Amino acid sequence: MTMTDPTFQPKVYKTDGGDRLVITSGGSIDIETGAIISVNGTQGAALTAQLTTITHTAPGTPDYAIQNLVQNTGFGFATADEGNTLLKVVANLQTRLAEVEARLEAVGMVAAN
Repeated sequence: MTMTDPTFQPKVYKTDGGDRLVITSGGSIDIETGAIISVNGTQGAALTAQLTTITHTAPGTPDYAIQNLVQNTGFGFATADEGNTLLKVVANLQTRLAEVEARLEAVGMVAAN
């Protein structure tokens, strides 16, 4: 006769007759090198390739309240800081999306470009 420990609570287990995998607080899934995550046997397609990262001059004072564009200046913004702030935000988005893409590729969620 085998005794089971009623206090044993695994952090990863199957339920619903094996149809559902549950990861509780403190549990994890470890994706080893070379493994992928797929849906119906198919890995997600690679993301659209990133364009060259924008370079910009940092704004003297960040101005996140962009006014209507004006046509009487060379840069079209009410102030140079508004234009530089927009470029800084776009560059930050490029960096952050590249980081997300790298992490998705690292765990096999999407194919590498």
